[in-house]
Amino acid sequence: MAITTSQFPPAPGATGGYAVVDTETTGISAGLKHRIAEIAIVHVDAQGVVTDEWCTLVNPDRDLGPQAIHGIHAADTRRAPRFAQIVGDVIDRLRGRIVVAHNWPFDAMHLRAEFERLGTQTPLHAHAGLCTMRAAGMAQLAAGRSLVDCCTAIGLPPRSWHSAHDDALAAAGLLGYLIERHPETVRIVPDHLETANWPWPSSWPGGLVKPVRRTQAEHTEQHFLARLVERLPRDEEPEVDTYFAMLDNALLDRRISATEADALLELAHDLGMHKADVLNVHHTYLRQLAKAAWQDRILTDEERTDITTVAILLGFDATYAEQVLAEEAHPDDSTRPVTIGGLRLRAGDKAVLTGDMIRPRDSIVHQATAAGLRITTHVSKQTHVVAAADPDSLSGKAKRARELGVPVVDQHTFLRALDTIS
Repeated sequence: MAITTSQFPPAPGATGGYAVVDTETTGISAGLKHRIAEIAIVHVDAQGVVTDEWCTLVNPDRDLGPQAIHGIHAADTRRAPRFAQIVGDVIDRLRGRIVVAHNWPFDAMHLRAEFERLGTQTPLHAHAGLCTMRAAGMAQLAAGRSLVDCCTAIGLPPRSWHSAHDDALAAAGLLGYLIERHPETVRIVPDHLETANWPWPSSWPGGLVKPVRRTQAEHTEQHFLARLVERLPRDEEPEVDTYFAMLDNALLDRRISATEADALLELAHDLGMHKADVLNVHHTYLRQLAKAAWQDRILTDEERTDITTVAILLGFDATYAEQVLAEEAHPDDSTRPVTIGGLRLRAGDKAVLTGDMIRPRDSIVHQATAAGLRITTHVSKQTHVVAAADPDSLSGKAKRARELGVPVVDQHTFLRALDTIS
């Protein structure tokens, strides 16, 4: 049974219908300054048919919180628009429509908080939208009320759960089912109509930026050197020590994050380095690492693997790594400062943690303190390293570390190094 015109009168200047919303957030409480990191809005007509869909990641300007749940990477959100840049698009997609979400009060809370940060009043209170979770409970569709449980119970196909795009489409499918089979559970009430007819301001234009979607798992990012702009060679040699030092910091966790790649490219540009200069530094770095590995005249399997890993990160291959190791098998005293084997921690080092780690924060702090590390909450020039749940973290601690040149490493590298402190 479809909703009739008398049940759902179109809002002025609108065609009527529903706007099904889903948000992925950095945490559950907007009051604790958690932010929207992804939003999707799917349009559904009065018969329950999807007519349009829109989704974008949002730069929350903070750490991403439970990444193991929502699966969003900071490397993607750092290139995404902030909410202020998409607010016009959100308004355009809500205007004149009954708003819907699975667990509507949660999405309403976060949407309202984002609008309030921009000084814009909204009607988005806990009863302003139609909640498919509540409606599914009234229809007794499943023992559980999660979106997964409800969609599974009515035979909807599985999706990439906890992505705003797929969750919004799933909620739209659930709404269509309820409209057809249990229309009494999705009855339109005055609060819904008040939201549909809300006089949203016209001062926020839409279409300012393109939506940014998640990077697909199979996507392979080109090596950051491919983005280095060719320059005409100069007569004098550029000063490359700063680049060499930044490269050593970036490679502490034996990966080069998107943020670190951008920083290296920016530094190369500021130093006026030609692409050949950068490649020469990479060659030198790999050779210095090989020399350092041979200092005790023994090359372990772990050291060989480590150098091969670094070679690939620098744009070379395993064959070249073996060639360099063979050529540097006779150690000398010309080794420049490089970090053998990646991050090394010693008693007395200061470290800062940021983001939701794979282990409870208290457990990590206890182990680190017992090993002699000093775990602090503020980043300073004396900080040895910042361990992040995501090395591209947008948290204030990670930003401060980059300003001061303090290495930001991923949590796995930090925990491995923590285990090796004697």
